[in-house]
Amino acid sequence: MKSRRRGISVWFAKPIKLAVLEILEEVGGRISESELREKIKNIYGEASTSIINRVLMSLEIDGLVHVAPVGIKERIIERTEGKAYLVVGED
Repeated sequence: MKSRRRGISVWFAKPIKLAVLEILEEVGGRISESELREKIKNIYGEASTSIINRVLMSLEIDGLVHVAPVGIKERIIERTEGKAYLVVGED
């Protein structure tokens, strides 16, 4: 991931997926999307909605997080740690 600050390009060695998992660990395993965006903004500068959606989708597919809608524009991201969620048709 690349960030632009004061006209200088800065490359980060830490993948954003790892940063999201670390943030979840810091806050006790559950965070709102808006809070997560603020914390990512503090680390990387600005991250687009598509990047955050890709990261969350990848983490959810890997079984590391669960993303649940709370409202029209808000979601809750929760670390899964041993929880099993059934997909449609598995119940």
